[in-house]
Amino acid sequence: MADNKKNDIIEEQRRARAEFLRLKKMQSGEIDAGPKPSEVAIVPKTPKEKWDNFWFQYKWWVFTAVASVIVLSILIVQCASRVEPDMEIIYFTYTPVMDQQLEEVSEYFEEMAKDINDDGEVNVQIINCGISEKGNTQYTNTTLQKMQAMIAANEKALLFITDSKSIKYFDKFNEGAHIFDGEPLSLGEEFYTSTEHKDFGPLPEGLTISIRRVSDTLLEENKSVGKYQKEAIRIIEKLESKNSK
Repeated sequence: MADNKKNDIIEEQRRARAEFLRLKKMQSGEIDAGPKPSEVAIVPKTPKEKWDNFWFQYKWWVFTAVASVIVLSILIVQCASRVEPDMEIIYFTYTPVMDQQLEEVSEYFEEMAKDINDDGEVNVQIINCGISEKGNTQYTNTTLQKMQAMIAANEKALLFITDSKSIKYFDKFNEGAHIFDGEPLSLGEEFYTSTEHKDFGPLPEGLTISIRRVSDTLLEENKSVGKYQKEAIRIIEKLESKNSK
């Protein structure tokens, strides 16, 4: 029994010396120490382990991809559902009105207008550029800049609803040159009756409508402006006919 215990002690001492020598050789570079435990890759084996590993590595890429798909889908739907107007009419007066009131004006002109873009429906967009002389200066300047940009380059916006003060603005803006063809046409009683809003009442009195002059302007170089000009003239003639009844 004593011999067995002695043998175990000797064997343990031998293993300790062997391990000590192996460590010394590893430190001196005589033998390869192998990868550290932290460097040993743990290969996932089960489906759950594989999914957990994928999610840990790529979850932020997944979040980014999903968000991009959602945004792209929204943009596609908005573009697909966006109605392209057949013509636009700029409402510019010094008496501001609610956008809801101009919805009635849009419907009024849609009854007279034609389907210019051949999409199967008539859509007339009224662009609200109403301002107040005592209103917010920044809002007023932004509105005027938007309107001036449309005057310069928007071939669809050839009809302008104005009042006496806004007509004077156009004369000053264009350095005395006429921005419209002919004299402004007064919008009659039939217009006011048809566009009166059930909640906000009728539009301000003294409104007129005019056609933007195309000749000798940048719009004249636009190949598609002719069809919009022709339609604007036709609508003015229909309004003149309504006023004469």
